[in-house]
Amino acid sequence: EFNLHLTGDIHAVTAANNLLAAAIDTRLFHEDSQSDEALFRRLCPGNKDFSTIMKRRLVKLGIDSNKKPSELTDEEQSKFARLDFDKQTITWQRVLDTCDRHLRNVQVGVGPKETIKPRGSEPGAPRVQHDRATGFDITVASEV
Repeated sequence: EFNLHLTGDIHAVTAANNLLAAAIDTRLFHEDSQSDEALFRRLCPGNKDFSTIMKRRLVKLGIDSNKKPSELTDEEQSKFARLDFDKQTITWQRVLDTCDRHLRNVQVGVGPKETIKPRGSEPGAPRVQHDRATGFDITVASEV
């Protein structure tokens, strides 16, 4: 008999991995449904100064980190606010502490509240389902 839980760390790995997967899906949802201006406003409410980590991102993007939020051009605001993930290339999957072959390939975002009005769509345009194909791995395969 062997106790696979050892110190219980496997549960922490599962939780951390799945938290990141949820963050990725949430970011995709918001980027696909909101304007650049709305995303930027949420990151910089009231044109509050950039935090240290935000300034590091500005430098990585080639934007002058000494600028105030109100001084960024529309293009710079868009670059700063969007991560622009390509749904087709995301390989980060959720994990379970059980190997279940029926969950290796799943479709997420199919619930009735998982619909968006795609950014840039005309007023009155219908909402569309915001879903994507993903899957589950076994926790020990996690990269966390």
